[in-house]
Amino acid sequence: MIKFGNKEMTNIAPVKIEDIVVSPIRLNPVARARVAGYGEQFVRQQGGTRSVTITFALLEQDTTKREPDMMALRAWAFSDKEKNLSLPQFADRHLECICTAFPEHSYRKWWENKLRLVFTCFDNPFWTSNELIEVPCGQTFSVGGDVQPLMTIERNGNKISNVVYATSSQAMTFEQIPAGALVIDLNKQTAAIGKASIMQYYLPSSKWITPKVGANQYINGVGSVKYRERWV
Repeated sequence: MIKFGNKEMTNIAPVKIEDIVVSPIRLNPVARARVAGYGEQFVRQQGGTRSVTITFALLEQDTTKREPDMMALRAWAFSDKEKNLSLPQFADRHLECICTAFPEHSYRKWWENKLRLVFTCFDNPFWTSNELIEVPCGQTFSVGGDVQPLMTIERNGNKISNVVYATSSQAMTFEQIPAGALVIDLNKQTAAIGKASIMQYYLPSSKWITPKVGANQYINGVGSVKYRERWV
């Protein structure tokens, strides 16, 4: 099953999947030249993009029907933002990507079987869990996977003052949180009520909570912690 957004590819047109190739994440190490001596000093590792190439054949011999089928496939793959791409390798996780290359096909060679669709992951190149896990603030939880999870703190209620969200080593303080649906994105380091930012209430002396993998975690405060596990 190849599903982009909410639509299955084989339901769009009569296709036979020849191959699916998922590239590894491109790694971009950051280093700086040493003041003295040979070599460079390693600073940190950064991740780049990842691509998914789907090779297929269009099982339509009627040349007058092939182009409408290809138009339907292009419309299926086209979007102006990244969407979830589900592949048959995993039933419980997905990639977030956008189509970056359409197939180049012949109007004459109905037997061609090397048509390619290319999707690219930009913002989140990791395999991401379909399941959104939710735990109340203050409750201990464990995060699986092998890379930093996607994690938010959410609350919907009245205005409150002097709010602190804390772990054993980090604490974020807000002078106030206005009434409404609060979403604190721990990965992007943003806080908003709806679409309105409330970062003006965040105290700069605070230490932003960093999502991590592992057991025996907790975040004290008001609301709930929601996260999705991720894998390389």
